[in-house]
Amino acid sequence: MLPALDLATVFLTNSLIAGVTALVLTVLRRNQPGIDGIGYWAAGQGAYAIGFLLLYLSMTDAFQPTALPGFFFSFAGALFTSLGFHRFLDLPRRAVRAAAGAFLAALLLLPLLSLTGRTGLIVAATTAILGSSAALNAWILLRNGKGQLRPAALTLAAQHGCWALFALARLIFIAVNGFDRPAAISTLVPAMLMATVMLTCHALGLVWLVVGRLQEHLVVQAATDPLTGALNRRALLTRLDQERARAARDGIGFALATFDLDHFKLLNDTHGHAVGDATLVGVVETARRLLRPQDAVARLGGEEFCLLLPGVTGDDALALTERIRAEVANLSIDSPAGPVDVAASFGVAWYGTHGQDWSALLKAADGALYCAKRLGRNQVVAAA
Repeated sequence: MLPALDLATVFLTNSLIAGVTALVLTVLRRNQPGIDGIGYWAAGQGAYAIGFLLLYLSMTDAFQPTALPGFFFSFAGALFTSLGFHRFLDLPRRAVRAAAGAFLAALLLLPLLSLTGRTGLIVAATTAILGSSAALNAWILLRNGKGQLRPAALTLAAQHGCWALFALARLIFIAVNGFDRPAAISTLVPAMLMATVMLTCHALGLVWLVVGRLQEHLVVQAATDPLTGALNRRALLTRLDQERARAARDGIGFALATFDLDHFKLLNDTHGHAVGDATLVGVVETARRLLRPQDAVARLGGEEFCLLLPGVTGDDALALTERIRAEVANLSIDSPAGPVDVAASFGVAWYGTHGQDWSALLKAADGALYCAKRLGRNQVVAAA
């Protein structure tokens, strides 16, 4: 027969798993400083490692008083893990404050319960707090894990959901059998074995989340202009194909507008490339502020840009483009020589009337753009 697994061995195993996970997450944090939340996860796993180590030491007579601090470090690990999810998923700060406040308020119960000397009450309170934290994490991941993060978020949500259900079953068992020491202690071995599985799977899930975020960054980098954040030509062509398919399926047209900045070379030569770059960024930000969520702005090269406007043609497309032109004309860029004014000329074409593929639509919009420049610049012209 296999020897019985004692609780001290489980505590020590969990401490080692959490410690190794904390080390891995710390390395990831150093290598990926732009990803929020990893530092909190590393701190949480470090707190778990210390907590389980203190619980391990509490199994000996000499270090028996370390049990309660061990529980506190376990709570700290759960709190840091939840804060890491909030930061990683960029949740509102008020949600972070509410979660932290509720968690810290729950911790105040432990010193009060320790005064009663009833181990069962302390174990039950610990189980309730950690189970509630797991349920909250599962809800956060299900609600906010999207895109490339979805597979890892669903997996982690399932893990935290299982831990929450296990905590509920454990609470029911303790309540049915009475809040005495033997009933409470009898649940520790299965709970710690469950924790061993959860810690291992949780570590893999956190790394999976980080990989998902890196994949998101790669997708964004492959699809956007690094200076302005506008779509690049390849991403624009992909969007254009999607709108063409939608137009063929649903009969909903779209407009394509090209524009470039008037006298941009003179601006660059006079004020320098730093001011020129700031101008390009400011123009894209201005366009984004006025565009609808389904619209797109792309940089074709230099000071040449393109707008994709799904669902609008004719006068509606001209009106939307005119609003953007007016806002760009009101834009003022700071420079060492003082504010620099900006203006742009626009040409607009729409699907069906002026063509059905990229080359035809671009040619029509560019023709209207050149006409706008001949007519005096800083205006919107529709393709003939």
